[in-house]
Amino acid sequence: MFSGFYTIASGLLTRQKEIDVVGNNLVNNQTAGYRADRLIISPFQQELLTRQEAYGKQALGQGRTSTAAVVDDVVTLYHTGSIKSTGRALDLAINGPGFFNIQGENGQVYLTRNGGFDLDEEGYLALPGVGRVLGDDGPIQLGGEEFTIGSVGEIYNERARRTDGIRITEPPENVQLLKLDNGMFQFPEGVRAQLAGGYSLVPQSLELSNVDVNQELTYLMEAQRAFQACSSALQIADEMNRKAASQIAAL
Repeated sequence: MFSGFYTIASGLLTRQKEIDVVGNNLVNNQTAGYRADRLIISPFQQELLTRQEAYGKQALGQGRTSTAAVVDDVVTLYHTGSIKSTGRALDLAINGPGFFNIQGENGQVYLTRNGGFDLDEEGYLALPGVGRVLGDDGPIQLGGEEFTIGSVGEIYNERARRTDGIRITEPPENVQLLKLDNGMFQFPEGVRAQLAGGYSLVPQSLELSNVDVNQELTYLMEAQRAFQACSSALQIADEMNRKAASQIAAL
């Protein structure tokens, strides 16, 4: 009977986590450059069988069955969102791989697909609330002069002279980025960034999030129904346990 409680509890915890993940996707569906997350669920028995006894001769839990579930991982979906024209001179969208590099006030470098830039008080190109956009040799200072931005991020002044270039990087193959709040990412400690290739910048545009609202609502309803089913099962199991205890006491 107690094993049934464990199974139901694992379902409740897993579905609650799934609701949180999907809910966060929906909340950020209007955040420029946001990347949706997806919960990966694996059976408890599979997790158990991956652990081996001494010398690897016998799998723990062999011969047993379990229908419990555990959260295997939360993965980020990196496919590109749609690009929307805004008409703002400082808005940029990346068409292809790569991330903008933003230097925060703490000196740390953040990665983002959000190109909704502004000029700060000192004339630096900046992402509001995060930090300054990095170029070839550090933060990009535009000042008040006229400029144009080329297809791969090169910046030209009013005399058509190249003054800087927007730094676009991507992680090495098979490296998972660390996801932060508001569509920000960071490279894992010890991982060196590499310059991205095969991209182009779209001026006066923003890349929207890659959240499919209809799909996320479907996932949310599925998770809520599964959570409700687990709650009902828990009540039934508790009632059966209570009746069993009362009948034994009556004997």
